[in-house]
Amino acid sequence: RREGYDVTVDQYPYNASSTTMDSNVPLWGFEGGMEKMLQRLQTSEIREQLKAESNASHVGRWGDIFVSYAESEKNAWTIGKSIAEIAEIRSVDPADACFDLIVEEKGRVNEVNYGMCEEDIEYIMSQRFTMIGSDGYAASMDYPGLPHPRWYGTFPRVIAHYCRDRRLFPLETAIYKMTGLPAARLGLPDRGLVKEGMWSDLVLLDFENIQDTPDYNSPKSACKGILKVYVNGVLTAENGVHTGAKSGKILRKGRKGR
Repeated sequence: RREGYDVTVDQYPYNASSTTMDSNVPLWGFEGGMEKMLQRLQTSEIREQLKAESNASHVGRWGDIFVSYAESEKNAWTIGKSIAEIAEIRSVDPADACFDLIVEEKGRVNEVNYGMCEEDIEYIMSQRFTMIGSDGYAASMDYPGLPHPRWYGTFPRVIAHYCRDRRLFPLETAIYKMTGLPAARLGLPDRGLVKEGMWSDLVLLDFENIQDTPDYNSPKSACKGILKVYVNGVLTAENGVHTGAKSGKILRKGRKGR
C-alpha cells in the first residue's frame, strides 16, 4: 500500500481457523487428486514419508487442532476432541490419528485450528483497509457437528467485543467495515450504504445489548440484541425469529442486484 498498490484485507474476529482435516497432509500428497491422496495414506512407505513431514511441521500443534465434523456415525465421538486427544485414546502417533480419520471419512472430516493471537487480531482489525467477513457457511442451527462459531457470530462479535468493549473503533467504522467497504471492493454499486437508490438491507440492533453468544463449545447459537433484519426492504427477522420471507438476491460483481 505504501508503494501505491491497491491492497485490502478481510478478516474474521476469532483466534482459530477452520478447514478440512486433509490440510494437514503435505501438499505433494494431493498430486492427482483426492483419490490418489487417500491411496497414498494407505500405502505404508508413502504414508511414513507423509507422516514424518506432518509431524515435523506440527511440533506442538496437534493439541490445537480439533475435529469439528465427521460424516460417519462411527467417528462422531471425535467431534470436539483434539488430534492429540484422539491419538492418546487410540494409542497411535498424532499424524496417524489424523490420517486415519481422513481415510475413514474419505476426506469428509473438518477441523477447528487454534493458531492466532489476540494482539494480531486487534492490530489487523484496526487498519482502515480491513473488511470483516465470516469465511463461513450460511448454515442452519441444526447443522451437524461443531462448526466454527464464525458461521453464526462474526458480525455481532465485531460490534459487541471489538467496537463496544475493546473500543478499537467507533460504531460507524465497524458497520462500514462490514457493509460499504466490502460492497465497493466487490463492485456492488447499489449495496452497502443507507442512501437513496440503494437496496435497503438494514439491521436494527441494540448497541448496548448486542452480544455474540456462539463459542467453540456451543457454536450454533443465536446472537442477542438484533431486533430486526430487512433484506431488500422486506422484514426478514424480528427479535431473533425468521419471518419466512425470502427476498434475497444472488449478487454478481459489476451488476445491479435487481
